[in-house]
Amino acid sequence: MYGKKKKIKYNNGGLVARKEFKGVGSIEGNVAGNQSGVSGSVSGTVRKSGTSGTASMYKDSKGNTRSSYSLERQLPNSSSVGIKVRKEPKLTYHKKLKGGFNLNVEATRKGGVMRISKPL
Repeated sequence: MYGKKKKIKYNNGGLVARKEFKGVGSIEGNVAGNQSGVSGSVSGTVRKSGTSGTASMYKDSKGNTRSSYSLERQLPNSSSVGIKVRKEPKLTYHKKLKGGFNLNVEATRKGGVMRISKPL
């Protein structure tokens, strides 16, 4: 009565490869795909004396591309400051406060946000 259904085989997962360079940095590549298309990304991180720099790039089969860069510095008293550049620069500041609270401040050209939170 009914015809046999044709099986469609595809992998909804992907592949991740990461190489760590003994406390100096790392590089990571990701590839994923299914019947809708494929995408890939690569990122590299360098760490030295409490400062971390990262660059990453993404591309997919639909023509979307993205790149981002960041630089973060660990400061004394459980705090850090950083800059992230994607479409526009963003400055960030993070500090652990007394009583387990966290202070996060972000500033862009269009404005800024300040958050105070405490994990449950």
